[in-house]
Amino acid sequence: MFTERKISAFQNRISDLPDTPTLTASELKARFDACPEELRESLNGICDDGKILEDRMDEYRAQTFTGEITRDMLALAVREELDSKADQKENTAAHEALDSRLTTAETQTAQKCELYFGTYTPSKTEETDYVELGFQPKAVLLLARLPEGNYVSPIRLALPDVPHYDLSIYEKGFSVAYNDYRDSADAAPYRYIAFK
Repeated sequence: MFTERKISAFQNRISDLPDTPTLTASELKARFDACPEELRESLNGICDDGKILEDRMDEYRAQTFTGEITRDMLALAVREELDSKADQKENTAAHEALDSRLTTAETQTAQKCELYFGTYTPSKTEETDYVELGFQPKAVLLLARLPEGNYVSPIRLALPDVPHYDLSIYEKGFSVAYNDYRDSADAAPYRYIAFK
């Protein structure tokens, strides 16, 4: 197609004329216009052939890739723009998911941090006191004033699976067992913080 338009040599070159031309003025003008006219015809022919080829390629693409153009078929600039938009979409989705998790975590944290404060007076005769809360706490802090010189800590912390020396959690509250000591009467009441 395009090779037919190739100019291997001009038909009427000016340099082929004798040094003293014998042509008429109109023949001489035609000779001067001959080379540019050959170029014009060849170039216009190439443009026409290019248009035919472009139309054929459009038909070929339409028949072959009906709606299934892969990423590799796209120009590099188009691929980079699509990748950038995909990254933005993923980042937005990731931020939304993170926001959702943070909201859930805040809600759960608020629930986990629900605190109950209270007091109770220890029994003078029972070996164990049971303090009913109506729920199983996640943790209990118990504070009591002990006689001076007592080696037991006045602050006790118990978790459901990790009881303290004398403080334990059960399904509806907590219990305090009196082992080798009992607070004096003026140490009452015990103060506690229960984490629901």
